[in-house]
Amino acid sequence: MNVIQRPDAQEFCATMKDYIIDTDSTITFAVQYGGKTILEEEYTPDNNFQVRVRKLGYFCAKALWGVWCEAATASQATAAGTFTFLIGGVQDAQSYVMFSRMMTKKVAAAPGWLSEVREKMTRESATEYISAFFQSGDKAIVTARTDDGIVMTHDAFYSHFGDKGIVTLDVSPGIIFALFPALAADDIVSYEIIRGSDLMKFFVDHNKYLEMFVFRYKNVYDMPETLTTVGLLSMKGGNESDTAEMWGVERKFSMKVTDEYTVNSGTIFLPSDYKLWHNILNAQEVQILMEGIWYPIIITKQNYEREFRKSNLKAVEFSFKMADDEQNNLMEL
Repeated sequence: MNVIQRPDAQEFCATMKDYIIDTDSTITFAVQYGGKTILEEEYTPDNNFQVRVRKLGYFCAKALWGVWCEAATASQATAAGTFTFLIGGVQDAQSYVMFSRMMTKKVAAAPGWLSEVREKMTRESATEYISAFFQSGDKAIVTARTDDGIVMTHDAFYSHFGDKGIVTLDVSPGIIFALFPALAADDIVSYEIIRGSDLMKFFVDHNKYLEMFVFRYKNVYDMPETLTTVGLLSMKGGNESDTAEMWGVERKFSMKVTDEYTVNSGTIFLPSDYKLWHNILNAQEVQILMEGIWYPIIITKQNYEREFRKSNLKAVEFSFKMADDEQNNLMEL
């Protein structure tokens, strides 16, 4: 028996290498995670005397998930972990696997920030998150820039100690502005979160809008990320309550409100924002912020169009309903 190909020491689920084993007899293949055997199967070689264990990363993904960030930082201990692979009951390899719902161009050995973009537009009162894989001793620093060219750096934003792992940081403008008391908030036009050679840049839109709604979602790495809309929000009422006749009079029973809301993104400033919009419209979990509380929603329709290699940035529009129909009365209209 000879192992021709095995997963690397660090992998993403969706791009994880197949196991290819050269053998002339039936073998047992097992996967262990968290001290438990989660897979054990027998494989018979094909006509080329090979066994190929395909899509192993998608199986690993079933044991991984990200969590929302409810504080200044959130440990994503369940979004990645070490999987052990055994052949014939003997350990062959171990791989630190990070969740990814779709294929990515990132190199798992040096993933950087776990987002599909490297620059983003934000608003003063928005919420922003950023996630990354940290080793003990790694740190994240913040640089703020003003419209008159002043650049200031805060070196002690986040330092990581202990076991390696993924951490989500709250990098909302309000938190970042407070790090630079010498600068007026209205003067800060952008800020950068830097970890080693990895940089994430946020441009700050200081315009005042009649309406602004903040949505958060779990991206392809199951990490929390946000988008804000500054266009108009409209509602189309709906009701799917059951009715039945009682004493000769038809009445409603089991009240079910199915209002549908449509929101417009407003002006889109950066081409990279379309990547984020594509992510949120196809996300598994999405929430809307109302009076400081996040409520789950289901995106039902979308009007997403992108003309590549053109400077015309069209607004994005989508419709959604509350995941819990009893929460429809909480929307501010």
